[in-house]
Amino acid sequence: MDFSGVDDDTSSDGRSSSPIPSLYSFHSSLDGRLMLRNIYGRILNNQNDTYFLPADNEEHRRLDLQHHIYTISLNGLYSAPDLVRRALQPRPWSSPAVLDVGCGSGRWAIDMANEFPHCEVVGIDLVPPNVQVPLPTNCRFEIDDANLGFAHYRNSFDVVQARAVSSGIRDYPWFLNELAEVLRPGGVLLLGDGDMQIFDETRQPIAYAEEGQPGFSWTHRIFFAAYNAMKSKGGSVDSPSMNPTWLRAIDSLTDVGWDKVFIPMGPWCYASERERVVAEMLRANALSYISGMGPLLLSEGYLPERVATMQREATAELRELRINVYSRWSFAWAVKKY
Repeated sequence: MDFSGVDDDTSSDGRSSSPIPSLYSFHSSLDGRLMLRNIYGRILNNQNDTYFLPADNEEHRRLDLQHHIYTISLNGLYSAPDLVRRALQPRPWSSPAVLDVGCGSGRWAIDMANEFPHCEVVGIDLVPPNVQVPLPTNCRFEIDDANLGFAHYRNSFDVVQARAVSSGIRDYPWFLNELAEVLRPGGVLLLGDGDMQIFDETRQPIAYAEEGQPGFSWTHRIFFAAYNAMKSKGGSVDSPSMNPTWLRAIDSLTDVGWDKVFIPMGPWCYASERERVVAEMLRANALSYISGMGPLLLSEGYLPERVATMQREATAELRELRINVYSRWSFAWAVKKY
């Protein structure tokens, strides 16, 4: 894994000497393998057993693709664009700052740094991103586990994003309160995540069915298995639908908004070339996601042959468009009160 672009400017106590230090910062002098482990043939993080999806180059390529799906779906890098641009307006007394929690491949942080060159952008994750593009001078990456809290980031950022992190967060309402504390007054919190639930042609949740029963789908079966495995490990995989309610319960936040987008898993339904492309991208993302579910399912006691069958059959269903299903992506946002 390429660790270029990761902050290694550290003090003698091992913490970053940057103005907003991370609890853990990557040292280029340390063996990067200490942060990683090989489990069932894929590379995973070595800090957090709740998040059990891969952290290797293949997964970062999937996250890059997912980033493009988000960007097309939102018609830009972020929801609530008026709120975000207002929060990141240049000001004479300090530089606006952006925090990307669970930055994955780092693409959103890099794109935000390019769009807002007057802002400081920090991306944090359990492992360093595999940066394959030039890193803007106003962007850096640090190593952190969001489950440890953000006392070191209090009142430090004007925009905070947490996207596709729910499966690695053990207590999501607490996590949202922590993010609210990170925001400066007037700052914007952005949330985004895909549901593990799959939806039928009428955009209704698909009911569980056993193999051989009417309505059975291998794609639904493996997503259902992954959902239960993530729940078993303590992940907050139900959070996408709960975010608006939880945000409204935080006294320091206001202007809560919510939106959802349904995208076909494959080009079985589209009204424009743009929609066809997004559907193709989502199918590719889903296929890669299914491929990466192996360690998660095997660690929860599924037999290797059963996992291989689910992966093979679900992949065939999606490749051959044997099922017509939607994925739902939920977005929420809120503003820190003055």
